[in-house]
Amino acid sequence: MLLSIKEQITMSEYAASINAISGKIVAGPKGDFIVFTLPEGKESFLPVGGKSQGMDSPLDLEVLLFDNGSAVATANQYVSKDEVTFG
Repeated sequence: MLLSIKEQITMSEYAASINAISGKIVAGPKGDFIVFTLPEGKESFLPVGGKSQGMDSPLDLEVLLFDNGSAVATANQYVSKDEVTFG
């Protein structure tokens, strides 16, 4: 299934949207991810894209939101280019 990017937002905007108190990058066996601390000690996790591994701070990353509700942190900037209609 091919996912479409719905929106790209800053890490600060994403953190505010989930009411995060803090966040840190953690290196795991399958790659980096961000652990956010939420109110009442709960945690939320966000994967870091494959080509964006090895960053030092969550603020070095942006967040891609996809049309299916999933999200991923990325160091890349995505800009819309020309759109064409087929058919």
